[in-house]
Amino acid sequence: MHRLVEEALRFAAARHDGQFRKGSRIPYVTHPVAVAMILTEDHQPVPVVAAALLHDVLEDTFTTKDELHEQFGPEVARLVEAVSEPDKSLPWEQRKQAMLERIPSLEYDEIALLVADKLHNLRSIRLDIDVVGKGVWSRFRRPLRDQSWYYHELLEALRPFQSTSGLIEVYEQELNRLFYGTETERVLKLQKLSTVVTNGFQEEDWVQEAPTLYQTAFELDETMSVTERSDRSGGDDSILKGLTELSYRTALTSEDIVRLTK
Repeated sequence: MHRLVEEALRFAAARHDGQFRKGSRIPYVTHPVAVAMILTEDHQPVPVVAAALLHDVLEDTFTTKDELHEQFGPEVARLVEAVSEPDKSLPWEQRKQAMLERIPSLEYDEIALLVADKLHNLRSIRLDIDVVGKGVWSRFRRPLRDQSWYYHELLEALRPFQSTSGLIEVYEQELNRLFYGTETERVLKLQKLSTVVTNGFQEEDWVQEAPTLYQTAFELDETMSVTERSDRSGGDDSILKGLTELSYRTALTSEDIVRLTK
């Protein structure tokens, strides 16, 4: 193990001591270690792997930027700062929107670190759902619909960098597995979700689908109140409300929605 990586591991273990992954007794440090492993497998250079181990210390511990610069140098500090939310006191939506807006200005190594972090989050959520079910979403500050919005919007923001990192394709596959239960047939599942808007939620059509897709279909139907369902085929406000909700959850544009519903 490279000296810088070992020092980063020791530092992260000490600073995250006593912290746990949301809703579990899994030590929090397992997350930065997993992110570092993803980047090692991706053959990223030593500073990126070290930054992976440290990527949450600014957000989640009392570590300062100056301390990070002093102990690990400007390159590692730059990487950690690039993927850290600057002001944790802001509302969740503002913090996530700020990160999305920052992505176009990131360097390629910063993108790799960001993607590896979010990739491991998606994997962890999917594995937790397999164990405890939809209750996983209650662990987060925002529910499934907002988490879906953020991870889908991240994918769209990352697409211009796809030629620079194979991790973005892996991220997309993991997103599809979590939200749709498939790696490559997302469009088919989106088309099926669009039928909920016009035809309603029929449980027998969804029981064999992945848990998160089932829950999304159910919640999509719930956004359209019973009193609004008298004439879905007639293009009333209920349909517009449902399509708007589907667009929000999946980062679909109005043009995408039109294609889906044809």
